[in-house]
Amino acid sequence: MRKIFLALTVMLVAFTSAFAQVKEGKLIYERKINMYRMITDPEMRARIPEFRTEKFELLFNEQASMFKTIPEEDAPDPFANSGGGGGERGGMRFNFRMPETATYTDIPNQMQYESRSLFEKEFLIIDSLKPINWKLSEETKTIAKLVCKKATTMITPQQMNMRFGGGGGRNRNTTDTAAPVKPKEEELVVWYTESIPVSVGPDAYAGLPGAILEVNSSNGGNVITATEYTAKYAAKELKQPTKGDKMNRAQFAESMKKIMEDMQRGGGMGGMRIRINQ
Repeated sequence: MRKIFLALTVMLVAFTSAFAQVKEGKLIYERKINMYRMITDPEMRARIPEFRTEKFELLFNEQASMFKTIPEEDAPDPFANSGGGGGERGGMRFNFRMPETATYTDIPNQMQYESRSLFEKEFLIIDSLKPINWKLSEETKTIAKLVCKKATTMITPQQMNMRFGGGGGRNRNTTDTAAPVKPKEEELVVWYTESIPVSVGPDAYAGLPGAILEVNSSNGGNVITATEYTAKYAAKELKQPTKGDKMNRAQFAESMKKIMEDMQRGGGMGGMRIRINQ
């Protein structure tokens, strides 16, 4: 009887260890953006939901990862059902749907290939992964049924925009002749799990002894959290993108700045699409 008990214990430990050390699979994330942080006008706030949500998936193994937008087919207009003419104000209708992206990371070589479809143009941003100075903590919490540990770093809003869909455009309150102002840094909080001992995470966030399951920036104003993990994934989708105008991240930021300036002159706003109803 004692031998049977020992054998079962060994089998249980082996099974638990195998499950706890997964090194490939798929993570589903949900990103919540607090729209009220960007829109301060009370009348406009009354017409929109407080949070905008998006979904992403991260496919990964020990050699590579692919973080991409989950397409929002027939995505609801965030202004719908908000009163005041279904989101119209002064003949203007806003669509906050963000452009689709796919970011492939070559883990051994620390290179990243980001494919973006933006303003009817294809971009392929190729650059090395920049190291992040993480401060590790023993604080824990559970995300997607996995125990996670906390890590923090300091980052500027411009760096955050560059990592999550922004273009690193010029501050509207500055001019070409204004003296450069050092960007204010803010704390970025992430939660990673050692149960998935692969240095992967949303977008360019990595460099920790486990997969990052949550990224919290702007003091909760922009949060992306894993909601589901599965060991199964479509391996054929985990391939390096090749289409688009090739450039590094600095060149892309410059291109985006020019596009933003053109849009501002034409009545547009950043990554948002604005449609004017006639």
